[in-house]
Amino acid sequence: YGYRRTSMEDIARAASVAKGTLYLYFESKDQLFEAICSSLAEQVSENLARVDARDLPLEEKLLALMDAKFGFVYSLILSSPHAAELIESSHQLESAPFENVTAEFHDAILRLVRRGVRNGELDPKQAGLTEKEAAETLISAVIGAEKAPDEESFRKQLKATVKLTLRGLRP
Repeated sequence: YGYRRTSMEDIARAASVAKGTLYLYFESKDQLFEAICSSLAEQVSENLARVDARDLPLEEKLLALMDAKFGFVYSLILSSPHAAELIESSHQLESAPFENVTAEFHDAILRLVRRGVRNGELDPKQAGLTEKEAAETLISAVIGAEKAPDEESFRKQLKATVKLTLRGLRP
């Protein structure tokens, strides 16, 4: 029913537990939602760490990092008819569970761009960009793929966007 219209009773019914049992663990729907968001943020963080630890070619690693964050989020949230409401609701949480994982993601992309510059694979200066601006541009370019109508289209757009954006940063 979407975040606003779903009640604790709806959640308890879907989880096959009594509403009272749900309240033993969570004081409110907001607290439950915050716990879910924190769990999702942890999963994204773990996915990013796994990819970041792998020794992959630049383009493959960039695509894997983008997929670890955006692919995960797309498959769970953005493909939902209630995506906008869920995202809007997550911004209203007190703990901001996605702030840290977003910072981790941006740092991982920046490290990858810096590695590409050191290895001579990338030259953001030729495009008039700093390394940080190049990293942020790569991230911004991929965000558009979130509008894809289905996961297959999303993955195609993600791959094409990474290829196209890197092409503009290569020496």
